[in-house]
Amino acid sequence: MNAGCFFTLVLIFCYWFCLPVYAVGQLQPMDSQKSIIEGAIDFHIHSSPDVIPRRLDDFEVAKFAASAHMKAVVLKNHYGSTAARAVLVNKIVPQIEVFGGIVLNHSVGGINPQAVEAMHRIGGKYGKVVWLPTVDSEHHLKVFHKSGIGIKVAENGQLLPETAAVLKIVARDNLVLETGHISSAEVMAVVRQARLLNIKNILITHAMADVPGLSLENMQTAAQMGAFLELAFVNDLMGENAADDGHKNWHHVSINQMVAAIKLIGAEHFVLSTDLGRKPDPLPAEGYKLFVKKLMDEGISQPEIDLMMKENPARLLGI
Repeated sequence: MNAGCFFTLVLIFCYWFCLPVYAVGQLQPMDSQKSIIEGAIDFHIHSSPDVIPRRLDDFEVAKFAASAHMKAVVLKNHYGSTAARAVLVNKIVPQIEVFGGIVLNHSVGGINPQAVEAMHRIGGKYGKVVWLPTVDSEHHLKVFHKSGIGIKVAENGQLLPETAAVLKIVARDNLVLETGHISSAEVMAVVRQARLLNIKNILITHAMADVPGLSLENMQTAAQMGAFLELAFVNDLMGENAADDGHKNWHHVSINQMVAAIKLIGAEHFVLSTDLGRKPDPLPAEGYKLFVKKLMDEGISQPEIDLMMKENPARLLGI
């Protein structure tokens, strides 16, 4: 073996096996003490490869989460399935479970039952999550004043046939149904039908954000029908002072607002996530730690935190 080949192998070894020790781009040692997010599950992380520049790739996300002693993460991409990616990451980083899924935007054919089938067949137990339309939903385009033909999942309170077909696959294969960026009226129609189909794993995507923009009353009703409500840390970083330009046109959802919702509805109905991944924002694992600390500083107890960051998401994923 010549010197060049040997040096290349050393670099590859250092990348894969030494990465968890240092923060990307910062070269700061990771905390060796017990992690505040030990055993946590992050249900919403954006990683590269992606259309939008991301801070970490799939493998880096998993390695940093594992170094924080987290239990699992879910990789999300608005434009392509992450199921096959999750399968590969689990082989390289076996210290943590990594799940993927599919977002039903235009790039996968919209509300496409065949795409859902393929995602789950490819991903197996790691191809677990089905998001209804996000950036291509009619509601998202309307809220953020974007042009284009948006995707609807329901009309006049009734699910469209293709939506109903997707829900039947979710029910049959015991997948997780996430509501994406559809309107509050569509969310309620989806949750009602999901309940009739005995879908056990429903998560309202960042319920308090502009999209879907659920009222507290709608959140209570959805929770009563068996849906979990996602609280995403990124929403506390949004607004006119956001570090990322793409987040400045979203409204800020404060930690105080999230705490008030938890106290009103009950921690047993919530799931914590970060929805992080953009370059100006914190690394996902570090953001999760900050999120938990802020919630606890505002009076959320450790048992409530454990429900929202460990038990509820584990129940959704079946782990």
